Amino acid sequence: MIYAPNFIIQEFVPKSIYEALGEGSTKLMDERIIILSQLFRTRYGKITINSWHNGGQYKESGLRLPETTTGAKYSQHKYGRAVDLKFEDHTIQEVYSDVIKNTKLFHEKGLRVLEDIAFTKTWLHIDCRFTGRDNEIIIVQP
Repeated sequence: MIYAPNFIIQEFVPKSIYEALGEGSTKLMDERIIILSQLFRTRYGKITINSWHNGGQYKESGLRLPETTTGAKYSQHKYGRAVDLKFEDHTIQEVYSDVIKNTKLFHEKGLRVLEDIAFTKTWLHIDCRFTGRDNEIIIVQP
């Protein structure tokens, strides 16, 4: 997998995609979102994206199938450019504040958009879509 030694591909993709493509599922993910996820795990400890592979409830927090009704019609999740992170050792507010305080570091690794945590109180949505903004992270409402 693209440099992410603390992840397995199942954390990024739904079960049906993994069953069809196995390790080849990485070709459906933007490498920047995998690199960003590794940065978040390294910096903040245990995080969960998808957990279906170990009996958990999360199955659409990474790549989403085009036909899903979860999220927006043209969600960045459907293009492999977004993940929703759930943290075990930190609150969403702590992580969000740290990201804002260290915008340059996160932007250099590809982070372009955060969803406003006023609307996503139990997870942090990050994505690496093209925004045309060179040095800022955009905060959006879901």
